[in-house]
Amino acid sequence: MKRHVWASAAALSMLVGGASLRVWSAPPEAADLNAKPTAADPASQARFAWYLFIQAMTPASGAGGPLTFENWTEQCTLNPNLAFCPSAAAGKAKGRFLHGSALARKTSGAKGAAVPGIECNSMATSPVGGYPPPPNVAPAPAAQFCEEVFVNPAEVSFVATNGLTTLSGQQKYGSTRGGAVTFPWDAVEIKADWVPTTSYKAGQTFNCPDTSGTLYTEVINGTCYALVGFHISSKVLPDWLWATFEPKSTVTNPNRCDPKLYSACFDPWGTTSKVPYGKGQSAPQSPQLQQAMAAAGLNKAFNNYYLTGVQTLFVSNGKPIPMGSSFVEFNAQVPPGQASCITCHRYAYFDGKNPGPGNPEDNFGGAPAGWPNVGYACNKNQLGNCTPVVANSTSQDFSWMLGMMPF
Repeated sequence: MKRHVWASAAALSMLVGGASLRVWSAPPEAADLNAKPTAADPASQARFAWYLFIQAMTPASGAGGPLTFENWTEQCTLNPNLAFCPSAAAGKAKGRFLHGSALARKTSGAKGAAVPGIECNSMATSPVGGYPPPPNVAPAPAAQFCEEVFVNPAEVSFVATNGLTTLSGQQKYGSTRGGAVTFPWDAVEIKADWVPTTSYKAGQTFNCPDTSGTLYTEVINGTCYALVGFHISSKVLPDWLWATFEPKSTVTNPNRCDPKLYSACFDPWGTTSKVPYGKGQSAPQSPQLQQAMAAAGLNKAFNNYYLTGVQTLFVSNGKPIPMGSSFVEFNAQVPPGQASCITCHRYAYFDGKNPGPGNPEDNFGGAPAGWPNVGYACNKNQLGNCTPVVANSTSQDFSWMLGMMPF
């Protein structure tokens, strides 16, 4: 097996496409923060997830925004014809490529490209699978949420160098590599969900800046937004490492950690709790996380952001492992108990013989009909993965971004 050389925090901080930023050096007691995690050690997984989060949120002064990840490449700039993205002209005029959620379009059955000039999806204003929306959400159509998907320079270089910005290019690349695209170990993808103040009822919303100090807010394209959901995926492990973060906010994320929705919260490194905890329960930040955040100079609002959980495995003791964000997946209308990052992304394949709508391999996110949303991606049993759904399809290595590329 090829030996990985793990980059220092300072080196990873430089992966922002030339943006000027503060270089973070971990304190001595956190010197192993970037050490490779293992699939059998929840504490090491949580520690590495926080390492990625801190790197992403480190202050920067680049053209894309005040945070490091905002100066990475948004997926809608990799190919102007990427499915469901605003036009290149619209994105350039507005400055940021905020757009709708591909997952929300999948669950709602929406077809075709995004509507020009429309950045957001409607939030869930009625129960999803019997689970009610927060009472402070504004009525439709005022309740909206927006999304951005960023990829780090290592992934951008790999995609561009190997001609993976089209489905035909992916198929050609995979044909000489056992039918698979395999990202480099240092590839990272980030999905950020933003909600505007107008999505909540008057007197029950937030401001820019957020005076309560509980939400990270920005004025983007002239509108006040709060960061309410943050997914990070890293190719540090063969099946990637999947982590999701949410703020502890009664305004935007009141259902965080509810196992009746998706999953309880579990963070044995970044909190003082060594066991999962549920909705309405509190788990203080651990001293090591507080030290690492302070050393990086993070915005104080991020002290109120918590790791919901990490996935590196599909099942545990024979049972599917669920994980989802009470904001991201709920507003994408994913039914309760049916959220799993690792399972959903396992279905990222491309069938070049029969491309287009109706092909179970070209579904832009989520499980094909008859296949599970959680646990192993197998429609016959839960003893192992049995993808691809269609024989001889090209594996896109868990990346729905590749699946959204044009033919």
